[in-house]
Amino acid sequence: MSTVSISRFTPSTMPEDLLERLFVVRQPILKRLMDRVANLGTTPSPHHTLLVGPRGAGKTHIISLVYHRSKKLIAQGSGFQIAWLPEDPWTIMSYRHLLSEILRAINPDQRPQSRDEAELDAQLRAVIKENGPILILAENFDQILDAMGEQGQQKLRHLLQTGSNILIIGSTTRLDRNLSDHSHPFFGFFDTIRLTPFSPEEARKMLVALAIEGKDDRLKNKLSDDATLSRICTIAHLAGGQPRLWALLGSALTVEQLDHLAELLLSRFDDLTPYYQEQLARLSPQQRLVVAELASADRPLSVKELAGRIGVDQRSVAKTVGDLTDRGWLEPVSTIFADLLDRRRTYYELAEPLARLAFQIKESRGEPLPLVIDFLINWFDADQLCASDKSAYGQVALMEMEQDEVGGLVRQLTSLPDSRAPSLDLLGRVEDALAAISDGDAEPIMSLPSTLRQAIEHRAGSSLNIAPIRLELLESALEEVGDVPRRQSSAEWVSRAERLDREVRSSGSRLMLVRWLAASWRFDEAGAALDTILLEEDKLMGANTVARAYLSTGLLHQAIILFEQTLADSERILGPDHPDTLDSRNNLASAYQNSGRLEQAIPLFEQNLADRERILGPDHPDTLTSRNNLASTYRFAGRLEQAIPLHERNLSDRERILGPDHPDTLTSRNNLASAYLSAGKLEQAINLFEQNLANQLRVLGPNHPCTTLFRDNLARAKEARN
Repeated sequence: MSTVSISRFTPSTMPEDLLERLFVVRQPILKRLMDRVANLGTTPSPHHTLLVGPRGAGKTHIISLVYHRSKKLIAQGSGFQIAWLPEDPWTIMSYRHLLSEILRAINPDQRPQSRDEAELDAQLRAVIKENGPILILAENFDQILDAMGEQGQQKLRHLLQTGSNILIIGSTTRLDRNLSDHSHPFFGFFDTIRLTPFSPEEARKMLVALAIEGKDDRLKNKLSDDATLSRICTIAHLAGGQPRLWALLGSALTVEQLDHLAELLLSRFDDLTPYYQEQLARLSPQQRLVVAELASADRPLSVKELAGRIGVDQRSVAKTVGDLTDRGWLEPVSTIFADLLDRRRTYYELAEPLARLAFQIKESRGEPLPLVIDFLINWFDADQLCASDKSAYGQVALMEMEQDEVGGLVRQLTSLPDSRAPSLDLLGRVEDALAAISDGDAEPIMSLPSTLRQAIEHRAGSSLNIAPIRLELLESALEEVGDVPRRQSSAEWVSRAERLDREVRSSGSRLMLVRWLAASWRFDEAGAALDTILLEEDKLMGANTVARAYLSTGLLHQAIILFEQTLADSERILGPDHPDTLDSRNNLASAYQNSGRLEQAIPLFEQNLADRERILGPDHPDTLTSRNNLASTYRFAGRLEQAIPLHERNLSDRERILGPDHPDTLTSRNNLASAYLSAGKLEQAINLFEQNLANQLRVLGPNHPCTTLFRDNLARAKEARN
């Protein structure tokens, strides 16, 4: 991998060929601008254009390419001149200064001698007449207009309107009152092109271009997979979609060691912090208060919410928000649900999310910087953070990840490895917000944390297809409720399943309703709903769910009848080797075992183990589960000479595949120890129970339910020995 010299702050200093190679996504905008340049001097009304976007949106990159491509047109015979004004136009304080800078930019070797405005105006017109039209490239054009004042603006407009020989292509972070107020000379004068934030997919294109430029094939290949796109989605709230900040964060993607990565991010953020702090100091106290409130919020806020939070009159806050939006600090939130929002209410967020640095640096007081923690949580998985035992930032990030149920749900929705499971309350809140979307109301979803809303938007896409997300939330809640229904929460979730089924009317939504009714032990209703499912595979799945619910309530006879039926149907419809058929056979065998019919359970478990070894291989997790089930049933049947070798093999395989501390390994060790205990091999049993208890205490702590079980097993074994 080679080192690439890429300026994050001054693209105009970069070579033309590098600018071209790193230019992605916005080619149509550049083409429009170059078409206007090509027509300079040939059309009666040049399309003066302003690129509008916050700091880091890529305005300078585009203008730099306009400059280089225009120079090529001149070299090919186009008869115009270029005046590229300074990026920071501090020396342009009046119309006279502007004329002087244009003349100097056209001919850097010959500075204008006159200080008289009229003479400079005449000189510029003469230069145009003699050498051809002028393309003026003017960055931060709003600052130029503001410095010139209304009188200077009127003179510039007169200059532009008296001929077709000047074209301005400029940039601005905001359309301030000089450009948006009816009373100002340049109201409605410019065509404006807004540089919208990069979507995660567009950001990936930029990161791929950077990886190619750096000859980093490993990163380029990594960026092509769906998991990496999901990770880009989860850190989108840090970059705010601005290319410069994506480049900043992208420079960290090649760093593998977490301690080095944290140092790199801190260095990058240190580059930005003085700028944000300086800009913040220029705001009024109330403006700073509004910015601080949005910086601390985890979601966009309306004017009404901001007024309530800071305790200031709503009308006053509305004016402050308008001023901050004009100055490029705030922007209305961009969301695919915009058409479903109350048009009388606008939600605002920071235009540059990393402006939070101005507050976090001051408040961190030696503690880990939240923005760095945020990046680590969203970019890495829990196992990667666990491996970073030498990184203080990595350990803090792991603790945050384990406590953050919102982040856990974001990871689930973006198909990343789970961290903390979301609570029923959070799942219900999100499902209710999505149900409101179906009713045409997007207000509830705006109350969700931005990271969660953006994950939903990524999943839903432009088609606003939220039904699969709602089904996933119902599935997650079902796993959280478990086998024993909680009266209030179960009733709430059955109502949600009924609501979704009324809206969607699909086989999948009806199956979900069946599953929730079964999980709530409402068997008559579950059976009635099951009878209405037409898709055979969904009907099989629903029948298995109802049967498992029967099993969990101790209604073994009903469970067995239904399991026998679903196994026969599954073999007929799906075939004997289908995974669902194997699951059905396992379910029936478990029901036989629970009812004490071990001689019927054992042949089914034996068949399942043989089939899974043949189809999936000996090391597949499902194969290991089947071997454990058969071994346990042998033990319950007193066939210890068959049970112990299977338990020994399972423990050995799980230690090899999963490691000695994995929960499944602990279970296998406990099962083998129990088999030894039943066989009278007390010392071998005690040794395994002691090892298991020590591992359990170290991994899950003294209060975990399994710790109590393992402690009781050890005590039982020692009592048998004594």
